[in-house]
Amino acid sequence: MRPGRVFWRLTRAVALLLGLAALVLALGGALAASTVDPAFEPILTRLAADGLPEAKLRRLFSRAEMVFSPKAMADKLSALYMRKYGLRLVADIQTRLIALGWHPGPADGKLDRMTRWSIRAYQASEGLPPLGTATEALLAELDKSPHHAPAGLVFPVFPTAEVHDVVLSAERMAEAREFYERNRAALARTRQNYGVPEEYLVALLAVETRVGRYLGDEVAVVNLASLVAGEDPARLAGSFTYEKPSPDRQAWLNRKALEKGEWAYGELRALLRYADIQGIDALSIPGSIYGAIGICQFMPSNALKYAVDGNGDGKADLFDVEDALASLGNILRAMGWKQPMSDEAMRKVFYGYNHSQVYVNTIMDAARRLRDASASGTTKP
Repeated sequence: MRPGRVFWRLTRAVALLLGLAALVLALGGALAASTVDPAFEPILTRLAADGLPEAKLRRLFSRAEMVFSPKAMADKLSALYMRKYGLRLVADIQTRLIALGWHPGPADGKLDRMTRWSIRAYQASEGLPPLGTATEALLAELDKSPHHAPAGLVFPVFPTAEVHDVVLSAERMAEAREFYERNRAALARTRQNYGVPEEYLVALLAVETRVGRYLGDEVAVVNLASLVAGEDPARLAGSFTYEKPSPDRQAWLNRKALEKGEWAYGELRALLRYADIQGIDALSIPGSIYGAIGICQFMPSNALKYAVDGNGDGKADLFDVEDALASLGNILRAMGWKQPMSDEAMRKVFYGYNHSQVYVNTIMDAARRLRDASASGTTKP
């Protein structure tokens, strides 16, 4: 066969293969476009209307990981509902525990410190993991194994200032001291540039992420998108089956879901912008159940405003220790940190970072312990 004909046939074969490849890609793109979770389709449309590139959004939302989950919104609404009305499930568990002598009361539907202690005490007596959470499985266990508390059970007297005890445990404080020692130079730079002493920076990170050891086991973009989609009450069907809220309380839940969904939309849009600026895959960013990201757990809108480059590489990567520390110093200064600072002023700044007095109490206690350890020369674990 003549060389020219061979070449022609090879060229034609290559062209056919390329054509098939293009067809496969086109079909794949069409299939991918059809695999957007229906719950996310309105969000994609809204983001595109706000100026984000639709083709890029569609590729992101078509990926297998982008699946709606009602958990984030259900958890948030349950916490709000319990704070306002009390939860029927918690009240029923409290009632069982009171009858069995494990809880001093009242059965108010609030999962407070005493209720958590009572649940753990019962669980430990049954050889169960002492989780201290209120679940339907626990209620079933109480009905199945209605064992009375031992005679003379002594209930604890809790201090007025509640803290996250687990953060102040020996293990967790050792982690914090090791981080302090390992990052002395970066911590000192942050103090010099932003005025926040080392022990407060480390204490906050110890509360938020175990000083970077735990960055969340959720995918931030999926949870934020799910929160947005969860503003539709129909998508939360079953989340309050046990509670059976009255019509007026259901209306309140619906309003709260809409509020939280709108808030989450702003955070989702900010997260996508942050990922684009940093040049990273949005689905590679871990976060909390409510979308906080990085070692210092910034909400994405704060990441856009306050994340700064702490190591001079041109990026503001909240998963890099030096960048995270500088960014933390930056936001705390913006929230009012200045020297000298009274304890009351410090507490106000930390409360602005996370609206929880327990959170603030824990940071202040952890910072005191770190300061005492540093002063005594025992920073190293």
